[in-house]
Amino acid sequence: MIRDGRQLLARIPLFAPFSPADLDALFSCAYERSMRAGETLFQRGDPGVSMMAILAGEVRIVLPNEDGQDQVLNVLTQGAVFGEIALFDGKPRSADAVAVTNGRLLVIERAATMRLMERDPGFAHRVVEIICARLRATIAQLDSMVFQDVAQRLATFLLQHCDDRGISRIDITQSALGRVVGSARETVNRRLRELETQGLIALSPGRITIIDRARLAALVPMTSPTA
Repeated sequence: MIRDGRQLLARIPLFAPFSPADLDALFSCAYERSMRAGETLFQRGDPGVSMMAILAGEVRIVLPNEDGQDQVLNVLTQGAVFGEIALFDGKPRSADAVAVTNGRLLVIERAATMRLMERDPGFAHRVVEIICARLRATIAQLDSMVFQDVAQRLATFLLQHCDDRGISRIDITQSALGRVVGSARETVNRRLRELETQGLIALSPGRITIIDRARLAALVPMTSPTA
């Protein structure tokens, strides 16, 4: 398990340019913890004291609402990182993180990360880049929720998720996907089946594989660049 965490850390884009010595230093300040399905990992307003990477399992990022109609912002799987915004600015969490399944997390403490930022200006620069990338992704997600139909929102999510992780396979349930794109599971299933019939994706239980990225991207309307 420890080796899994060290290898995952090396694959995270934020830390990819680090030397083995820097990665070892950061990993020495991290620890692994388990999570259980339904467990709240942190809530909006909690202190931002750590960043987490998923070693195994699935985590839902949720924007809570007083009327109980929470908005799912993202569903993350193995290799994804979350909690980095509050980690770097030291301010309260901006959303809830809830474990969808049992799994394991690699937790990186804020204090250790701050020491690396002070020591390595290049690391601080990479932090700015990754935060900007997350902000652009959030704006794109809001744009899709407002202006796109369900099929377009599905295509947008699948393409962004694959691009972020450099793969063409997404492990996610249709129920979770429905919460992300703001649609009922039945509607999501119907639209996914249509995309499969067109030869754009392939479906298997809990998994979606992109077959034709170019044709899938053609379903998403062009938007103006974000400032």
